[in-house]
Amino acid sequence: MSDFNPVPVQSESHPYQKLGGWLKFNVVMAFLGVLFGVFSELTTLKEWPFYEGAELWVHLARWLCLVYIWTLAVLWAAMAIRHDPRFVRTWQLVYIGSVVNWAIHVTQRTLYGFPEDVSVAIGTASIVFSALSILLGLSLWTLYYTKSVRVRTYMGSDEYLRVAFFTKKVKGPAPAVPD
Repeated sequence: MSDFNPVPVQSESHPYQKLGGWLKFNVVMAFLGVLFGVFSELTTLKEWPFYEGAELWVHLARWLCLVYIWTLAVLWAAMAIRHDPRFVRTWQLVYIGSVVNWAIHVTQRTLYGFPEDVSVAIGTASIVFSALSILLGLSLWTLYYTKSVRVRTYMGSDEYLRVAFFTKKVKGPAPAVPD
């Protein structure tokens, strides 16, 4: 008899099979963004008694849109952590909600003006830059999700591209390790 007792070899996983890189950054920023967004918007509650009529309804619509965005952002981050293939679709829904929120904000500023401490030029520039940041963010993150070998390897398949709105026909990159 031999004293040799083999130690079971554990399969080493590839680092891309763990949450990391820009995806991890995006997940952390989603949670922090929601947290800071909620706290910053809670300060506007003190202004609600000054709204009346249609302006109150426009403000309420914007708040409901923000709650929708925050809820989906947290849901998206949880889906990304759980490898749920619907995570890109949910991320795109966050951006669609952001476009709706932007449109409500433009409507609010067009009908009721900017706050007294904000000039029309600065307010208009802010609206334009926020629209550009939404479109740029959607484009760049969608491009990242379609081209990233890390995301493809982490997800285990490219189904996340087929269930998303804007990437149904995109072929994902080859994974770093076989599925």
